[in-house]
Amino acid sequence: MTISRRGRDPYRVVAENYRESEVLSATPTELTVLLYEQLLADLKAAAISLRSNQPEIARNKSQHASDVLLELLNSLNFDLGGEVSERLDAIYRYMLSTVSKAVRAQNPASLDHVSDLVDDLLDAWRTVRDRSKGMEMEVVGQ
Repeated sequence: MTISRRGRDPYRVVAENYRESEVLSATPTELTVLLYEQLLADLKAAAISLRSNQPEIARNKSQHASDVLLELLNSLNFDLGGEVSERLDAIYRYMLSTVSKAVRAQNPASLDHVSDLVDDLLDAWRTVRDRSKGMEMEVVGQ
């Protein structure tokens, strides 16, 4: 693999530019899906790191997962979301607590549990995203 003059892998630069473009052009629902995908990747990496006796990597990944959860918490709109926002608030707070405890106790099974919850929510958000895209296509086709 070739390294650019600035010392950066050109493939990584292209991937980063693509990701930035994807984020900048995303709808709120698409951004939520991207956050959930990142959260899931961080949680899985933290669990793998704990199982591989790499606590520093696990701490870094779990901290990033916590940052994503805080972003999701801060993005809740209780006026528009009502009961759904309240339930998501409770779920996100539970996840934050569980992630923190799991890393301190070096318990990858707890991270797996949170990953399962995130996976279920991610499926739901993908369904919302896909349905809204379908509705956009119907409006455009009229």
